[in-house]
Amino acid sequence: MKSVTESAAPSHSGSPLRRAFGLFRGWRTPQHRDGLALILSTGLTSGLGLVFWILAARLYDPATVGLNSTLLSSMTLLGAAAQLNLGNAMLRFVPVAGGRTRGLVVACYAVAIAAAAVAGAVFALGSSWWSPVLHAAFGESHGESQLLAFFVVSTPVWTMFVLQDYVLPAIKRATVVPLENLVFSVLKILFLGGAAVLGMRSGIVVAWVGATALIVLVTTAWLARVLPRRSAADPVPPPFAVRDITSFIRADYAGSVFLQAAVFGLPLVVLARLGPEAAAVYGITWQIAYAFYLVVDGMGQSLVAHIAADPDRLEAARRSMISKAMLLLVPGVLVCAVVAYPVLSLFGPLYADEGGLLLVLLALSAIPNVITWSTVWAARVHRDGRILFWLPAAITTAVFGASWFLMPVLGIIGTGVAWLGVQSVAAAGVLVVSAFRSRGRRALSA
Repeated sequence: MKSVTESAAPSHSGSPLRRAFGLFRGWRTPQHRDGLALILSTGLTSGLGLVFWILAARLYDPATVGLNSTLLSSMTLLGAAAQLNLGNAMLRFVPVAGGRTRGLVVACYAVAIAAAAVAGAVFALGSSWWSPVLHAAFGESHGESQLLAFFVVSTPVWTMFVLQDYVLPAIKRATVVPLENLVFSVLKILFLGGAAVLGMRSGIVVAWVGATALIVLVTTAWLARVLPRRSAADPVPPPFAVRDITSFIRADYAGSVFLQAAVFGLPLVVLARLGPEAAAVYGITWQIAYAFYLVVDGMGQSLVAHIAADPDRLEAARRSMISKAMLLLVPGVLVCAVVAYPVLSLFGPLYADEGGLLLVLLALSAIPNVITWSTVWAARVHRDGRILFWLPAAITTAVFGASWFLMPVLGIIGTGVAWLGVQSVAAAGVLVVSAFRSRGRRALSA
């Protein structure tokens, strides 16, 4: 039986045809098997998420969809930021924690929940300053106390939901993630239908948060049963200390906040720059395109979980991860380019007319993202703080800046041009730096 190193490493010998067929092998290795499980989860969530947003677009007018989707983007941004990158820390350290796994997971949950409650409260109290349009739509109509209660409750719930998708791969239960997200997606649709029947103006948000809360409750109860408990028979303490975890988080967190700002914060910029209808078009289009970004994210989680204990295998595993991700992504993006307009027409003519080209540009930007984000996932194994911070920070700053200046000229299409252009330049930079480093290593070995 081949080792993971052998099966993960791409073949450099033989004919081009043989190398091409080699891309289709190796999916049964634990790293790629769990990566596929996470990608399957993404596919199920994205497919049913498409149904959810089609239903939302048919049940509510574009302005209401735009405001609700922006409120959800704000909540998910806060929830993702408030987990303080403890999810990645668990991916990195739980596989080597041994009997301390339960204590490490509980501590990470407690810190993240507290941070999420504070972040939600701060955002709600300052919403009139952060996003006057959002505050006018929800704070004035529902009361500021209700807006505060929403963020204080929903943000910790979403944070726990985010952490679950890191804990499960970390304890080698990645195959549970597709089931969890399938049930979550179905519940969202059912709750949305019920909210619409009741005439709830915030029904999109209520359905989303209600489904999240139910899944978090069930999954947390299950994790309480399966997480290993510490016993006297456990071996020596794991090869890391609290300062190792905090050092890892400090370097990784700042970069991840930048990334989350680009993923979930840009709708706020669109809302402020172009209004609620444009925010609706961008929000729904990005929901579809972001599924392509999550391919490399799922494979990266599996990479860290399986390579953390043996970083010497990282480079071969990373190359294999890139080839497998491209094998899945490129055909998917090409299909998306063909069906973009008819898919968006399911939401309504506004979404198809304004978002068709935008969807193509955003989907194309996921291809260079494989290069940039695989580099970040590899840096998590090596704890390379320079890459963990500067690469996401540079990409996000450039996307925000380019979008801000292009939107008045190109409209909503400006965001797609910004994403594709910035990701392409960043990927080219990563490849050039990697080539220089490889040449330097070869010169030293000679």
